[in-house]
Amino acid sequence: SNLRMRALDRELRVKITDIINRKLKAMQAGESGGADFVGLLLESNLNEIKLQGNQKSAGLSIEDIYAVCKLFYWAGQDTSSTLVLWTLVLLSKHTEWQDRAREEVLQVFGDKMPDYDGINHLKIVSLPSSS
Repeated sequence: SNLRMRALDRELRVKITDIINRKLKAMQAGESGGADFVGLLLESNLNEIKLQGNQKSAGLSIEDIYAVCKLFYWAGQDTSSTLVLWTLVLLSKHTEWQDRAREEVLQVFGDKMPDYDGINHLKIVSLPSSS
């Protein structure tokens, strides 16, 4: 299991480092870092480095950025799995809502795979609003 964990860590490191490097190259070419987590983190870091007069010790290192990305990835995994579990517990306690949610999903999607556009049409099973 230790070998498997090390292999997964290496794979994750390669993938995250690749994303970071592609974003940095795009930003150095004058493009925006993007509206995703890594892009915002890199833009913020580069702004901090500029504010500190481009000192080597200013801002986060690539290793620090990797560690933050890894932390958010695992925290998101845990949060999402807890949310799904809690949802299933509540639906199991309130079977009338479970029946209503199942019926709504079947009406919108039938036997198709759910997609984002269809999810926007759900009322009972809805995404949290951004407001």
